[in-house]
Amino acid sequence: MNSIARVRRQGLRPNPGSNLRLPSRERFAWVLGVWVPCLIYATVRYNVFKGVDWTHLPLYIVNKSAALAGVMFIALAYMVGKLFGGVPGSEPVRAKAKFFGLTGFAMISMHVLMAMVLLSPANFANFFQDSGKLTLTGELTFMFGVLAYGCLLFPAITTLPYMYDALGMQRWLNAQHMGYATLALACGHTFAMGYKGWFDVSTWPGSMPPITMIGFLAALAALCVKAVFLGKRRSHR
Repeated sequence: MNSIARVRRQGLRPNPGSNLRLPSRERFAWVLGVWVPCLIYATVRYNVFKGVDWTHLPLYIVNKSAALAGVMFIALAYMVGKLFGGVPGSEPVRAKAKFFGLTGFAMISMHVLMAMVLLSPANFANFFQDSGKLTLTGELTFMFGVLAYGCLLFPAITTLPYMYDALGMQRWLNAQHMGYATLALACGHTFAMGYKGWFDVSTWPGSMPPITMIGFLAALAALCVKAVFLGKRRSHR
């Protein structure tokens, strides 16, 4: 309480939209509407059609669903106000963008922790050489993944109260825009990890596209929407 009172006496303002929250029912609906389908998809693709043992559902399969849902939430955070959700800059849009972004950050954090636990040649054979060292695929996958998570920390941390005044408007906006770097690097992460299996449909369990391919397309869609949005804004100047 003392630190909060001190900040207020200094005249600092909270971040734009920091006091906005979606109704709990709407937040719950979004989580169910995005993560549950990802979990069902991963379960059907891997456990049902690929034959992965059901004992790997709690971590191996949930990890895949969390990764996909996390990318989707981050993509949604940068598409709200452009494709759906209301007028850009309005309170409903800011509230949704904040919720999507923080939920995506939480999901990706879960993915990072679970992937660290699962990391072994038994789970990711194409990441490792016989010597135990990483293959080029493994090196590129982890490089893009680490850089993507590092970039994601910027908008996540600057969501904390009073970071807006601590950084200034332009630096705060630059930090928020690092989410686009996260999405670009997520494209690299998913492409490096799974592109070899994207183009041979006969190898898809149950004819279901790879999760890496879906994540790549979700991140790419957000980047394309931003590019179109910027193009329209420049044409109106």
